Amino acid sequence: MAVESVEVDVVKGMKAIDELKVELLKALWQLQQGALAGSETETLEALSDLVGLSYLLTRRLGYDFARLDRVLLQRLEAWRKTDKAEFEERWGDVSLLLDYLAPEE
Repeated sequence: MAVESVEVDVVKGMKAIDELKVELLKALWQLQQGALAGSETETLEALSDLVGLSYLLTRRLGYDFARLDRVLLQRLEAWRKTDKAEFEERWGDVSLLLDYLAPEE
């Protein structure tokens, strides 16, 4: 009976992960719709959904929130150095975000 319980937990876990991925796709669609409509509320709600759902998916995949934060900071540092989309050169967006997320004291 213990094996059946583990199998059910795995299936439930996989279902939750799939549901979160669907919700991420919905949030991307809502972001597009909000931006096209010029709706600040819709756009910000969709962006906040993307962030929140990313954290929830991180947990369901077996990682802790702090690890996601560390990887995010590492990725932002790498983006700042490569500046492929020129966000840093044009607007300084990556540095602003890094300063916001990890202010130097």
